[in-house]
Amino acid sequence: MKHVTLEGGIKVATFKKPPFDFNPFAASEAELRMYGLPLVPDDPRHRARYQRVVNHMRRKLTFVEPTFRVNRDRFHGPRRRAVVAGTEEGTSWSGAVVQSSSGSFRWIQGDFVVPNVDAPSEGNAKCAVWIGLDGDTQLQDGAQVFQAGVFIDVNRNGSSIQATFEAFWEWFPDPAVTITNFAVNPGDMITMVLCSTQGAGSTEGTVFFANRTTGIGTSVALTAPQNVALRGGTAEWIVETLMSNGAQIELADYGEVFFSECEAVTTSGNIVDAGSGNNIVAFDTQGNVISRGNLVAPTIVQCVYTGALPA
Repeated sequence: MKHVTLEGGIKVATFKKPPFDFNPFAASEAELRMYGLPLVPDDPRHRARYQRVVNHMRRKLTFVEPTFRVNRDRFHGPRRRAVVAGTEEGTSWSGAVVQSSSGSFRWIQGDFVVPNVDAPSEGNAKCAVWIGLDGDTQLQDGAQVFQAGVFIDVNRNGSSIQATFEAFWEWFPDPAVTITNFAVNPGDMITMVLCSTQGAGSTEGTVFFANRTTGIGTSVALTAPQNVALRGGTAEWIVETLMSNGAQIELADYGEVFFSECEAVTTSGNIVDAGSGNNIVAFDTQGNVISRGNLVAPTIVQCVYTGALPA
């Protein structure tokens, strides 16, 4: 494991590349951790999913040692919420959130296809597509969230539209960090798993990324910000509008995003799917719905861009 300290004292570690014939099912926990791979789950369905991903890895996936850039021009993190009949409302998140009733969450998984985007008007628009643990500040004391996903940035100048897509991880309140050599593009299928060391109280966690379209994978080990430890009280699958200089940035028109395999596991072994939680609707500062989350199946979350349309 290679340890790196980034700008602002953010601590991260990268892993050795696993050998071509590496078999996670025959490996020890120490070997899995050495290569930054998730531990083999106990649940039969999760083991079968793990096997599918492993088989894909053996045929196609190439691991890269990640390189990083600290982002200070995008602000996002926890949110304050209002709950109305199973729907959470706010100005930043849309998607789904669940809370644990038995133990704390220790890991979360999710797949999604990177959407193409447009800027609704002249200038810049942004969004972030991610999965994470913690962050629902009405359920927890303090403000933090352990998350990873894709930043999307789009600029419109007349008929010219330019968009960038960047993989990132973040343990808020530290800034987000972009993985600069893990390419993502519209239409790519992304698989992610976020693992903590022990659920509540963890100050270390691992993020596993796989771009199953391009065949590139990577892992990073994170250290929590100073005086922060995971609570593991909530798990989320989110499309988010971002902030800059205290103002809400226009949400990019992302069309729709489907998260699949939306499950999180607690320290007690309880498997919690997104369907047991609340869907989330995001509003702009004028009170118009701009993005809506829908629970279309227990493990599938749909996020839909609605623009500045009446609720």
